[in-house]
Amino acid sequence: MRRANYHGIRDIRVEEVDSPDPGPLEVKVKIKYCGICGSDVHEYLHGPFPISSWGHEACGEIVAKGAEVTSLDIGDPVLAFGPDAYAEYLTTAAARVRKLEKSISWERAAVLEPLAGTAYAIKRGGVTAADTLLITGAGPIGLSFLNAAKAVGVATIYMTEISDTRRKKAEEMGATAVFNPREVKVPYQIRELTNKEGVDIAIEAVGVGDSLKDCLASTRYQGRVVVHGIFTERVPIHMLGFVSREVTMIGTNSIDMDQALEWAYADKIKPETIVSNIIPLDEIDVNGFGTLVTPGNKEIKILVEP
Repeated sequence: MRRANYHGIRDIRVEEVDSPDPGPLEVKVKIKYCGICGSDVHEYLHGPFPISSWGHEACGEIVAKGAEVTSLDIGDPVLAFGPDAYAEYLTTAAARVRKLEKSISWERAAVLEPLAGTAYAIKRGGVTAADTLLITGAGPIGLSFLNAAKAVGVATIYMTEISDTRRKKAEEMGATAVFNPREVKVPYQIRELTNKEGVDIAIEAVGVGDSLKDCLASTRYQGRVVVHGIFTERVPIHMLGFVSREVTMIGTNSIDMDQALEWAYADKIKPETIVSNIIPLDEIDVNGFGTLVTPGNKEIKILVEP
């Protein structure tokens, strides 16, 4: 079978590899889609990223199973949590897949893992329908946060984004207002819109220092900042405002798949709207990762179809 293997920074190769039969407690999944995750982009640019495995946002159909697997059947649609799911097939422990209802589309299934991450972060941050939010970044994760917040019932959701394409997508998906942080002072803009108070909760979904600073400076007294972006560099923070306004900062790095599936099955939101392109496996290097790291590109979420 063919699989995209990571060999180092900016070095991805689609190669022929063995496709092993499943062991007693394993299943073999024919991959339908594998989404390119932001953590994989970081690995592509900066080197191995131990917090998240390479190629883990996959969905597909079980084509074989081990003798001791009783909870899954051949033909079942599943989420597969990798690693190495940029491939035609994935043989993995049955405990690392999640059975899906057949009513769900493959495009929706392919983005449930990032939605589950934002569902977890929304819950850990204590977000309620009564809160006002700022989400910095309208990439796949920022837009997944927008979906999650709307599923909770949040009415006022401000966002920031430097890309024209992504700002437009955020507006289409129902953001209250979207600002370009290169053109406006975000904390000033937020305070003008919130009676000088600031938002109840700010969510950092980019992983850069300026974005985190905007979150901290835009949050009200005793508000909360949820940090979900992936940071590759140290961030200097002016702590006086953080201390004087008694802000709580919360890091998040897990998933709540039960909540994401509840939203998906109820059709409360349409998480698949973040998908901007579906490419074949052979194009994963140039038209997948190569495109996503090119400044000014218009992609949001790319799915790889083996």
